Amino acid sequence: MIVNQKELSQCLGISSRRVRQLREDGLFKISQEGRGYNLEKSIQEYIEYKINAETGRRASISKEEVQAEHEEVKKQISLLKLRKLRRELHEAADVEAFLSDMLIRFKNRLLAVPNKLAMQTAGEEDINTVIQIIKKELIAVLEELSKYDPDEIDGQKAEPMDELEEHEDGEEGDSG
Repeated sequence: MIVNQKELSQCLGISSRRVRQLREDGLFKISQEGRGYNLEKSIQEYIEYKINAETGRRASISKEEVQAEHEEVKKQISLLKLRKLRRELHEAADVEAFLSDMLIRFKNRLLAVPNKLAMQTAGEEDINTVIQIIKKELIAVLEELSKYDPDEIDGQKAEPMDELEEHEDGEEGDSG
């Protein structure tokens, strides 16, 4: 018999919130139709859960589920490491330091513009020449913002893929 969360909670004498918590912990499974809980299975699972809780055994997650979750985490860590090696991913602190440094250099160059332009445009009577001098200097200052090199972010030089493979092979040999 399929029941909803409220009906299951009433049958077990617990709150709907507790049913939801136990489901999130892996105890109750929603029926294949997705409409609710199989009452018979849920009651049996809850009784086993309570017995195991009383005897001190962990009932909510099986060893296989823990191993599967562990393997999934290892897989995600490996993917992140691979993305970092491929220069697709950087540490947040490295990005913050790089951007702060770049913006400080940009600010300093921008603040130097008036003094530099004053010297360059002094005595110029042709407005078009003054405009060209100002435009040229502003473009040079803005170039500071376009200087992005992923190798500068974490301070490491990019390794060719052949070297990365050799490095990984060396690590595997060390562990065995």
